[in-house]
Amino acid sequence: MAEPVLVERLRKLVLPERLAQKNEGAKRYWWRYYRYNELCYSKLESLGRSFVAARTTKHLAFSVTPSGRMFTDALYVFTTDRWDLFTVVQSTLHEVWARKYSGALKQDLRYSPSKCFDTFAFPDGLWHTANRDLASIGERYHEHRKSLMLSLWLGLTDIYNLLHARALSPTMVAKVSKKSAAETIRGYEGLLELRRLHVQLDLAVRDAYGWQNLPLDHDFYEVESLAENDRVRYTISPAARKEVLRRLLKLNHERAEAEKAATAPPKPKRNRKSPPPDDQPSLYGEE
Repeated sequence: MAEPVLVERLRKLVLPERLAQKNEGAKRYWWRYYRYNELCYSKLESLGRSFVAARTTKHLAFSVTPSGRMFTDALYVFTTDRWDLFTVVQSTLHEVWARKYSGALKQDLRYSPSKCFDTFAFPDGLWHTANRDLASIGERYHEHRKSLMLSLWLGLTDIYNLLHARALSPTMVAKVSKKSAAETIRGYEGLLELRRLHVQLDLAVRDAYGWQNLPLDHDFYEVESLAENDRVRYTISPAARKEVLRRLLKLNHERAEAEKAATAPPKPKRNRKSPPPDDQPSLYGEE
């Protein structure tokens, strides 16, 4: 019996490459995924959805995806279905931390879980107790963004390029989206609403930390770490960025000291390949 077309294609394209590998397992089981992340997929088994973000990206953006998929190594998978946790990682507060402590590829963010997710101090107690206010704004933000992408037929990068454009206008939206006049007007109004929702999202995350005394002052600012010809973003003020970093770093140190003091005798550092606690989601992907 002739082999199915798919198997025949695998033999032609995959088998020669696998036979050239030094890894004996890769040669022997050449039809399997080379690096199957068992920990990640075991976390996803009980979830209907999870959140993913591109490993290298101009704009940090997490998106909902069904958990039953196989994920490319170009993505990081946040193994949770909770909207409140999505809200925190989608916020400018997390983006500021990520840009400070992750790497870059040219001027794009190269997100590093070990440097900017594992070290990021989420609002106190959020891992164990869901925050309804955060969940509500996060879901509204995501679903509005999704609707906007579908109506303008644009990807995340184009949507955020427009959102951050100081001179945003219906004419600019029409030029990028190639939509009709009526669709362009609706898209323009939708982008203004997305800006408002992002402000609400950031404020909700700020309040979850108990930092109501910290003004974020959203407006158009130059972000020094970005390319000189593309630095303007609709974001929190430079003063707020510095203060957010200061407070997050302080929280990071305080929690590290508390964990150290509570450990007697000291436990060996957890291997990154070991699963996090069952009640704590994690971020998986190739760094």
